[in-house]
Amino acid sequence: MRIEISKVTIGLEIGTRAIKAVELLHKRKNYELRKLVKIKLPYEKEREVAVFEALRTLIRDHRINTRRIVLGIGGDSVIVRRINFPQMKRREFERAIKWEAEKYIPYSIDEICMDFHILKETPEKRGELSVILVGVKKEVVENSLKLLQKVDIVPQIVDANVLALYNVFNLSYKGGIKKAAILEIGHNTTTLILMSKGNIFLVRNINLGGALFTQNLAQELKMNYPDAEQVKEKCGFLIPSERAETTREIELREKVDKIMRKSMDPLVEEVIKSFDYYTSQTKGERIEKVILSGGSSCLPNADKFLSEELGIPVIIGNPFEGIIYNKEKFSPFSLATIGPLFSVGVGLALRRISSL
Repeated sequence: MRIEISKVTIGLEIGTRAIKAVELLHKRKNYELRKLVKIKLPYEKEREVAVFEALRTLIRDHRINTRRIVLGIGGDSVIVRRINFPQMKRREFERAIKWEAEKYIPYSIDEICMDFHILKETPEKRGELSVILVGVKKEVVENSLKLLQKVDIVPQIVDANVLALYNVFNLSYKGGIKKAAILEIGHNTTTLILMSKGNIFLVRNINLGGALFTQNLAQELKMNYPDAEQVKEKCGFLIPSERAETTREIELREKVDKIMRKSMDPLVEEVIKSFDYYTSQTKGERIEKVILSGGSSCLPNADKFLSEELGIPVIIGNPFEGIIYNKEKFSPFSLATIGPLFSVGVGLALRRISSL
């Protein structure tokens, strides 16, 4: 079968500990998964060198088309705000939002790349527009592009990771993303997206992630970082039914569980604060479920632990839920297992690149 190159998009996420790429074929009514790549970044190498070598491997070994890429940008350099505007003509709105942005973005307008997306009229107040405003520091974008240029990668679109998360789970859970939270626990940063009536209500970047959990384990268990990472991934959290066992393995898991729960406390507190703010601003509405994503969502019983702490259902997000794929090439079980690692990449690849 011949693939029309103009319909292929590759979502590229350059994370702290790995680069991930997802290639989707855009069809008339759906999307098809074509390639899925994860390349770890070694601890011992300087970051820029490690990323450069990983990108070369991506192109050489996986035949990634360097002209069909959507690059994701995340972390504190990305500011996402939802604001309301009175109805006005498009040209007037584009002028007005530049002035309004200064109230919401803690950088000079000259220092950022800014974009916006008009959602719809606000249901509460007819005649108003609900707008998602996105600002990214130009320095961060320029540094990323310079690195990619060294391996002849020219992204056609630079997108915010948070919007990629929204897009992919909006596709995967049609009709079920209202009053939901998306919680992406990354290596250094956790992204929290609160949804209201199917649209983004609030986005927060919380400076806590899997690296802190590993550091605490390494310190408390007196082991090196790589070994602590392996212990974390194997043990995760204990659930009540497992605590009755007395094997040596369970004893280790009990120690790990205690450290992990203590490490997660600050993150849980921040999430609860955000939920309370949501309720105070939405006339008593409450977040009804959490869609969990990111590397730490793959830890044993992470969803059960968070559900216990937050008091609401927590499900492991599967970004491939709304994607078709060849079951001989991609195992459904495997995709569901590793799905949370590729949520951003899939969301980026949902963006359509016009013909060059």
